[in-house]
Amino acid sequence: MVAIKNIIISASIITIGILSINAVPKGEPKDALDKRIFKVVMTEVKEGAAPKKGLDDEIEFKGGKMFSQFLFDKLEYKWTKYEVKKDSVFTDEEQNEIHWIEAEISSTDANDQTMLMTCTVEDYDIQGVIKITKKDKLKKKYEFSGKEKDKKKKK
Repeated sequence: MVAIKNIIISASIITIGILSINAVPKGEPKDALDKRIFKVVMTEVKEGAAPKKGLDDEIEFKGGKMFSQFLFDKLEYKWTKYEVKKDSVFTDEEQNEIHWIEAEISSTDANDQTMLMTCTVEDYDIQGVIKITKKDKLKKKYEFSGKEKDKKKKK
């Protein structure tokens, strides 16, 4: 009797597990930025100084987190959670529908240094600002802009 009960419970757990896997469509984006990669140019902004030549970078959004090789190399920021603040569609003067997304990424490291990144995506174009502060004092500021990287065609 106990063996049959264990078999029924095991079969129920397996069935629920299989149904749960199929419940969420695999590969569906979690939000409007999920699974998108943007090629950007990062430029450091300094008060009273001419902007230096920008550095190429890629900003990747995946699974609710953002990664920038530039931020990792310069400041050791790894995958950081982002929050979509606005996701809407509007019609421009030429009656084209434009997808508008605003996102915010924020992280504080072990040295009490805070990185705040705000960005806007208009269809395939991205632009934004990164501010690095310590004790509410601005240490570094970067601006970036670029376009979404072409997705590889599946054969």
